[in-house]
Amino acid sequence: MAVPDASDSLLDKRKINKKVFKLKPTRIYRWIGWKLVLNLTILLLVPFSSRASTPENINALYLPSHCFTERKIDEFVHYAKLAGINAAVLHVKDPHGRIRWKSNNVQAAEIGAVASTGLVESTLRELRAQGFWTVAKLDLFVDHLLVSKRPDMGIIDIQSGNPWSDQMGLYWANPFNHEVWQYNIALCKELVRLGFDEIQFDYIRFPSDGNLSAIEYPLATGQLNKTQCIGKFLELAHTELKPTGVTISVDLFGMVAWKTVDFGVGQLIETIAPHVDVICPMLYPSHFPTGFLGKKNPGEYPQEIMELSLQRMKSRTGKIIRPWIQGFWYKPGDINAQLDGLSVSGTTTWSVWNPSGNYSTTYRALAVRLNQTFPAPQFYPSVSEIIHKDERIIPGNHRIVNLTNYKQGYSIISLEESKNGSKSAYSTLIKVLETLDEGIMDRILTTRKIPFSRLTSKYNKKIRLSHLLCKDLQIDPRRFRPKAIYIDWQNGCRFSGAMPEDRLINYRIAAEVTFAKDIDVYAIMSKQL
Repeated sequence: MAVPDASDSLLDKRKINKKVFKLKPTRIYRWIGWKLVLNLTILLLVPFSSRASTPENINALYLPSHCFTERKIDEFVHYAKLAGINAAVLHVKDPHGRIRWKSNNVQAAEIGAVASTGLVESTLRELRAQGFWTVAKLDLFVDHLLVSKRPDMGIIDIQSGNPWSDQMGLYWANPFNHEVWQYNIALCKELVRLGFDEIQFDYIRFPSDGNLSAIEYPLATGQLNKTQCIGKFLELAHTELKPTGVTISVDLFGMVAWKTVDFGVGQLIETIAPHVDVICPMLYPSHFPTGFLGKKNPGEYPQEIMELSLQRMKSRTGKIIRPWIQGFWYKPGDINAQLDGLSVSGTTTWSVWNPSGNYSTTYRALAVRLNQTFPAPQFYPSVSEIIHKDERIIPGNHRIVNLTNYKQGYSIISLEESKNGSKSAYSTLIKVLETLDEGIMDRILTTRKIPFSRLTSKYNKKIRLSHLLCKDLQIDPRRFRPKAIYIDWQNGCRFSGAMPEDRLINYRIAAEVTFAKDIDVYAIMSKQL
């Protein structure tokens, strides 16, 4: 059943009946036929063969959008496999309404919500290739961009007549508005087609902070209360999404475990559970109010809060409960205390939340729990590991763009101009620096005291090296032309246009051998020497 619009009550029943009787049977059959074709098309587009049933024991970490980079995902995969983490929750739509995948949704494009460089897609491919369960997390009814462009879809401030905003200054979409429902469900269908295993709704509620007394909900006729409204949305989402085989989960306030009536946000286990596969209560101990369970500081009792909260929830629903664990502010012992509480309650599935995606403390906690020491990830070989390799030559179309002699510890690089209609892949400094081993980049940056970290991306290292190169050669990067540039990365690590003669000869020989046809290599060598 859909939430009725305010205008529904104004319609004359006799007019509705006249419109219904005007519909010819052939039109009705045609409409039904098109509906069936549309649904079948959607089902066929969904990659069923690659979507598994919901695993019993999901252990996940939350990843914010700034973690959708190659280096951060490599780090996640490294520690996840050591710690027994088998899932990732990717934040793909945030409270601002920004969409992090390349959405084709017309409305999303019109309001400027698509903020993607393709990182969601590449991250998803990598995680699925590594065997991880993938969860797409969408913030639902807080949607600043949507309401900014479509105020008619938002909550109204009765004092100003403008869209209402919460304490963070964010606009909220109206939970009673069917257009809001359909917009978000359409986005979910895109994510299912991308290949996500699970859709997770966050902010599946009414506002909880700000001037709540100033709120007006357009289209709220009084026929549904807040909990019924949330339930009806989930009922529709279940009807639209479950045929695809995707798992549906919801994030709920931790207090929902303890409340048998709505406390103003529309979240009630009994109304929500029938329409979802997994319930994810945010049982962060530090967020429980003073006096909860008779504790002055409830956050100091992480095990007790987890254990008792799960026992309460399990007595009210048979659905899978996958609680959020507090992975911020706490020390490793506090994180493990939460896990102990879950264990006592018979719960083996959980997710860890850290808003910045920094899980160093969580990894330490899990290492202690497993009685192990987790080694740091190694993303690429260090200089000490490559100095015994053979010489490497990277040719362009008509010029050597990188000659690296590992045993003697130097590299000669060069740009290459496009020539005779042949476009070069190495016409920019960044492209040429890309050919350097990352271990060599680290050696140069370390020697030159340029700050970087283990998680600094290769791209950012290239930017810093380009600044160094231009500084050393005292040249404007816009005026840079193809020429041999030498760097002794074992000694000094400075870029130079001059180099030892024997190394220049080696570079020239490499070029002639690479680009000449029907050559006598020994003749070239004797000529050069």
